[in-house]
This record gives sequence, structure tokens and C-alpha cells, in this order.
Amino acid sequence: MSRTTTAAPLTLDSGQLAQIEAIHRGFLYQHLYAMACLFRAAGAGVVELVVESDEDVEIALPEARIYVQVKTRNKPLIFSDIKSALQRFDALRDEHSTGRRHGTASFVVASNVAPGPGLSEKLAEASWPADVAIHWPGCPSVIEAPLPEPWLGVADALASCCDSASTLPFAILAPETLVWKLAGRIMSAAAGTSPHADHTFRTEALPELFEQLIIQLQDFPAPPPHYRSQDQEPPLISAEPVRLITGFSGAGKTSWVSQAALQTSDALAYFNVSEVPGTALAATVARELAARLFGKPGGKLGEILLPGATGPEILFAIGKHLADSDRTATLVIDNAHRVPAADLKSLIEHSHNLRYALLAQPGPAVALMEATLGIQSQPLLGWTNETIAAEGAALGCHGDYAAYERLKTLTAGLPLYVQNALQIAVQHNGGGISQFSQELEEQTHAVETAQELILARVFGNYTDEERGAIGALSLSDVPLSQSDAAQVLRTTFDLDDKAVAKLLRKLRSAGAIQVFGTERFKIHDAMRLLGRAHLEALGNATLRKAQAAIRDLLITTLPREWSVQKVNLLLRLFVALGDVKPLVSMATDELFHELGFMPEIVAFLEQAAASEALSAEDRFWALDGLVFAEFKQGDEQAIRQRLALMERLVTENDLGQSERLAIGMKRMLFAAREGDATAAQAAMEETARLLPDRPEYVRIARYNYAHAMFELGMFEECAHETSDLIEQYYDVLGLSLSDVTGKNPDKIQPLLKKGKDHTDDLKHLADSLDLYAKACHCMGRKSGLARIHAMKFYSMAQALDSFVRVGQDLVDEFVERHDYIGARDVFERNLIPTIFKTKLASHVVSVRSQYAVVLAYCRAFEQADEEMARLAPYESGLDEMGQIELQRQRALISQLKLSPPPPQWQFKLPPGKYPVNAPCPCGSGKKYKKCHGRRA
Repeated sequence: MSRTTTAAPLTLDSGQLAQIEAIHRGFLYQHLYAMACLFRAAGAGVVELVVESDEDVEIALPEARIYVQVKTRNKPLIFSDIKSALQRFDALRDEHSTGRRHGTASFVVASNVAPGPGLSEKLAEASWPADVAIHWPGCPSVIEAPLPEPWLGVADALASCCDSASTLPFAILAPETLVWKLAGRIMSAAAGTSPHADHTFRTEALPELFEQLIIQLQDFPAPPPHYRSQDQEPPLISAEPVRLITGFSGAGKTSWVSQAALQTSDALAYFNVSEVPGTALAATVARELAARLFGKPGGKLGEILLPGATGPEILFAIGKHLADSDRTATLVIDNAHRVPAADLKSLIEHSHNLRYALLAQPGPAVALMEATLGIQSQPLLGWTNETIAAEGAALGCHGDYAAYERLKTLTAGLPLYVQNALQIAVQHNGGGISQFSQELEEQTHAVETAQELILARVFGNYTDEERGAIGALSLSDVPLSQSDAAQVLRTTFDLDDKAVAKLLRKLRSAGAIQVFGTERFKIHDAMRLLGRAHLEALGNATLRKAQAAIRDLLITTLPREWSVQKVNLLLRLFVALGDVKPLVSMATDELFHELGFMPEIVAFLEQAAASEALSAEDRFWALDGLVFAEFKQGDEQAIRQRLALMERLVTENDLGQSERLAIGMKRMLFAAREGDATAAQAAMEETARLLPDRPEYVRIARYNYAHAMFELGMFEECAHETSDLIEQYYDVLGLSLSDVTGKNPDKIQPLLKKGKDHTDDLKHLADSLDLYAKACHCMGRKSGLARIHAMKFYSMAQALDSFVRVGQDLVDEFVERHDYIGARDVFERNLIPTIFKTKLASHVVSVRSQYAVVLAYCRAFEQADEEMARLAPYESGLDEMGQIELQRQRALISQLKLSPPPPQWQFKLPPGKYPVNAPCPCGSGKKYKKCHGRRA
């Protein structure tokens, strides 16, 4: 299974998730079937329709009753699927034949798939009950007027219901609006909640029901034609009496609430209070709400709007009547930040049995509402990377996952800002997301974005000191503690502690800060763009002071609070400040190259390597870092050119032993890669002559020799050399094999020898295990737990790039031995959580496309197709090899549908009992109780 070389946080149990999704798809299909029956009811003489009573759907006619069992399956219907339904039909038939139920009974199984061969044979038998029919898409049997012909799936069902809804006389609303609203009402009836606690819809009441839904929905702003959900989008209806939903203008608050209203069965009302005086709020809302909820004949409006009744009294009466009828209602208050918090409190405290959803923009008013109402605001989180990519693909944009992630950060993922940025990218950058994001970040874009225009007014309301603070802190895209942020502001603007504390309090209450946990925060992503522009406008001196302050802070805190994001930020600050030496020094560190490919860093190293102002030694090590990266990229032409430059620097400047050893090692590996055994041997002899007589240098050299042997096809020699190295590194670390087998990294870490930083040794041990596994694979041998243990040591060394790569190799190994479940487990427990937690954007498409293939091996084809569909928007942004690889993965999934792979490998445990906490004998590396013990 091949992979490319370039994500939904996953559930703990993806199998359970697939089962849950299938169940809910079945419920939705059933609700849409009932809806189609409702649309046919009046014309077919139906008296009433019942959902989820004795059967899924029951249709009562004047002298007959039809009982319908709805089935959805992904393979042909078999007898066992309907056996229990047929038994229930027998009991219902007896109810009618004995006269306990009125009229004649008939029975239907409505299925989205045709009967299989076995069930078809039973249907043809004379013993099949004459009053039982099976309906499926395109079935030859006659379908009675009250019943729709079943559909293949939910999408077809939805389209059919929308067609029926379009025939109703409510042209002002889109048919989809009525369909989703009615689906919510049917779901409510199925649950036995008011106003259909008896599960019943009466045909004579349908016109009033349709009218109620239409009038209610006309109160809301129209949703966008193609709505895309936001990340972790909150539900509109909640048991909480008051919720505060926040987001800057452009965050999609109104779109969210108008879309959510379509799928809600509760009574709803929408009020935009931007022009309502706070003192008139209660009276205005009360009278409008009373008219909407109780304004129909028999609606008791007169009992609520008594002469002289005040707003609070009306609200109290509304709540009482709702309680008496066992109903709830939700009020959406838009632009709540424009009303005094005290007036909102007065409105809410007099309206029991009413729920409120307050929509507001961040700012001091929100903090006051939180304090006055005793609630915590919920921000809308914006679109995910996938959603932005889907929107970009629809508009003609192209970019890989990393490009869209960069745009997401710059716009905070807020829908209006994202859409506008994508449109500008199409018009001015040929749809290139990477190029446009770079211009936006560097403030070189030619067209102002909606984000800048909309937030300019918000930004302009801050004081000069606040704008400066936002600008300085905007340089950090990772959360800082309050003390760290204070240090940056003190250093940049020469402020005292009291002034800094006041500034941070004001920024927090103004909504300019995103809080993480209790003590960490950063400037809101949507505001960082304006903050950066303001900081640059303050002059280069101020900008560099802020950059240096954050750089120094990171250098101090990284040893105790290491993270990929902080290292990336530090590297970017080195580039921005022109700090050559520390960047070149880091470029020679193996772990530097585990952070993923960063074009801006590579470009800076190339400048350093070409700079005559730098020493020959610095230029050499800049080239060494570039060559190291290009070995991983496989750019042989670039490697050849850079090695020539490195040799010239060594010769012309008489550089020392370290430089000669470094280039000797790389010459040896490059010659081996090209298959030149003679040149590789010569380079090997040269490095041996230069090698210091120190164990750590000897081990590194031996690994490089083994790597060269592997490149030359000397797999036996490579396996022998790496096997010996593995033993040595275990001894250096103070570990035994039993210390590692079946244990997670957090349990291995305390067992390491004390008094030394083992990061390099852990990385080198993992490299040796990885190379050993590759050599064994090439010889057709099993490598045991080598790759599993390599992943553990890479994780402990924070060598994340290698961790993911070896994890993907491990997946291939599992698939080759037909352990598809084990392969899937590697993705769901290790790889996918890691790439999302550490934001390894360059690996997302590669890992997830391989995951989709493994899903197909597990026969989860629908999930595999969905995963590939989510990756499709990134395809045009990949390089040629990446596109070809994605297409191959897609083709492999299609092939697996037609030609199933060999059956799942089953490990048979030898007889006997096993300690539950001991390593599982199957070799998975897990404890027995979490592997075959759990299955047993």
C-alpha cells in the first residue's frame, strides 16, 4: 500500500461510531418516509398517521389500517432482517380479526434494498401471507396511494420530500426549510413529546401544522443557500435557560441560528434588538412573543394581553400558559450586546418556561452580561480546515492542508472572512491559497479583506496602548501565560507591572483575547492581522523589540515547556531577526528536521549558505542542514550540488575534523543511494580515519555504515549491524527488552539512566530499530516488535516526523499479514491523534488517505469513501506525486470493493492462562487484557 508525502479528532471507538451513524441514518430515513406519507395523506383519504407506536409508521384509513416497518440496509434484505416484524404482524392481525381493532389490516416492509435470493424465494411461496408486502426502490408490486416508493438512501429521500414540499402554497420559503422543520416535528412525535405526545398526526390538522411552521420560520433571517457547519457547533435548543453565543461580526452567528431553526421542533422566535431601547425591551419582546405563540383562534391571546398588563406580567402569563400545555419556547435575541445587561436580566427573570439564546459580539458588554446573568459565553469556533478547503474547492481555489491551515489561522476560520479571502485569492492569485496567505501574513496583499474592513472599527475603538499591546502579542500564535505576556509588554513598551496588568485586564474584557484553560491566552486570531499591521506601523524598532522579547522568552521557557508550535515560532523569529548562528546551529540538529518542512526556514538557510558575510564554517553548516533535509525529500540533484559546495568550503578554508567527518558521512550515504559501492567504500574508509575515538561517535558512524549497506542492497549485513547497535543503545539507556515490551512511553521514561539528557540516544535507538525493520522486510523476514518499539522511542525523543513515517510503515506491515484491525488501530490510537495534537499539517493528507484504504480493507467502504471525499478539496494543491498517490489510493479502494482482500488474520493463542497485565503473546506490544484478552 503506497503513501503520499505531504483529521476529525477521532472517537475512542470508531467501530461504535460507525454503528451509531448507521442507526441514526436509519432513523432519519424512517422520519422522511413518514413525512412523505404526510404529504400524501389528504389526497389518499388518510384519517391519521402514527409514528413509532406498534410499528414505525401506521396509516389509518376510514375502514383500514396499514402497518409499515421501515428497514435500511447496505446489502440485500434477508429473512432474519424482518423475522421479528413478521411475528409482530401476526399479533396485530389477531387484534383486527378479533374486533379489538377497527377495520382490516395490511402490512408493509419498506426497504431501501431489494430482497436477497433467499427472501425472494420465500416471497414466491404459497405460504407467504397475502396481506404482507415488501416494497423497495423499483419494486414490481403495486404500491398503495398513501405510501411512497422507498428510496435508495437518505439523499434521495430528502430530494423526494423537497419535491413534495415545493407543491405546497408557501412559495416564500425554500422547500428544504419546511422539510427539515417537519422532520424535527416527526422526530418529536416519535419521542412522544408535546404537541404530539400521542405520536399521532391528524390529517385535518395538517394545514394548520404547515402554517405554524411557515409563520415561525418567517420570523428568522433566511439561511445561506449552502450552509457549512462550524467546528463543534452548539445546538440551538438546550436545557440551559440562558446561553450567550459570541463571535465577531462575520463569525456567522445569524447564519448559524437561522440554519439551526430549520431542524428544531420547539417553538422559536427571533428578535433583533439592535434598535430597541433597553427600557422597552421587556414590553416589546413580550407582546411580539405573545402574538406569535398564542395569536391563532383558540390560542388564549386575550388571556395573556390583558388591558394594562406590563411587559413582565405578559412574560409571566406566557410562561404559565406554556407550562400548562407542557410546552417550551426558545427566544433568540440577536445583537444582545447593544442592550444593557440589567435590562436583559429583567427580561429573563420574569419569563419562566422560556429559554434564551443571546447572540453578541465580543467586548466589554459581554463580560458585563456574563457577570450580571451568571453565565459563561460560548464562542462560535469558525470553520474547520476541511470546511474551508471544501469552500475553496467550490470557488476554484487550490492548496494543500498546510496552506488551508495557514489561512484558517489568519482568518480565525470565521465564515465571512474566509469566503472573502478565498474570493480575493481567486481574483488576484489565481486561486493559490499558499501565495495569498503569505501575502496576507506579510501585509503585501493588494486588496483589503472584509476582515480588515469590518474589524477596523472594533480595532479603532481601542486606545493607543491597547492597540500596541495587541500588536506585540499578535506575534505569538501560541498561547502565553499571563506572566509571559506581561514580560513581552514590559520589554517592548517599557511599562511597569501596574500598567501591564491593567492592559491585560482591558484586553480580556474587550474580547481581544482567546483564553485557554485558566492561565494561558493569546490574541484572537481574527484580530492578529490588524494587530500585526499596527505594530509594523509603529516602526521597525518597536517591531524588533517585540520580536526579540518573544524570542528570548521562548529560549527561556522551551527547555521546560517544549512543543512543536513553540519551536516553529522560535525558528520564524530567528528568520525575522536575521539570527543566523542559532538557526544554523539548529539546522544541524536531527530533531530540527523532525518538525516538518518549513519553506521559510529553508529559504533563510539558502541565503545564509550563499552569504559572503558569514564565515565559511557557518555557511558549511547551513548547507549541511539543507542536505539533511534534501536526503529526506529525495532531491538528488540538489544534494549533489550542495555536497560540491561543502567540499569546496572545506578545501578552500581548511575547515576542521567535524566538518570533514560530516561531509564524509553524507558522501558515503549519497554514493550508496546511487549504487556506487566503490565510492561508498572510499568514503567509509575516509570517515573511519577521521572518527574520534569516542563511543557516541562510533555508534553514529556504525549506523551510517549500516544505512549505506541498506542502500547498496546488503540487507543481511545491515540487519546484523543494526541488531548489534540496538543492544548497545539499550545498554546506554539502561533498559532491557522487558522494560519496553507492552509499556507506553510514559512508563518507560522513568526507567532511563539518571543524570543525562537521553534525547539523542532515544532518537538513534529508534533509527536503528527502524533500519533493522526495513532490512528484515527486504529479506522477507519478520522484524518482530521493532517498528512498534521504534515508535515509542521516537515519541519519547519528540521525533514526530519519524514517528508518523514509521507508524505508516507499521500499518503496511499489518496489512501485508492481513491484520486489518491492527492496522486500523495504529491509525486511531496513535497516528491520527498525534498529527492533529501536534499540528503536523504536512502529514494529514498522507495519513488520512492511507487510513481510508485501511477502512476499505476492514470493509467499512462508506467510511472510506467519506474520508476520501473530505480529502478531495486538497488534491489540486498537492504536487504531481501527491496527486498521483491520492488517485492510487482512491483506485485501490474501488478495487477492494470489487475484489475482497484475504480474510482478517486471526491469532490463535496457545492453550493456557495469561496474566492480564502481561504482554499479549500475539506480539502487538499491548497488554493481554487490552488485546486478545479483551477479544476473548
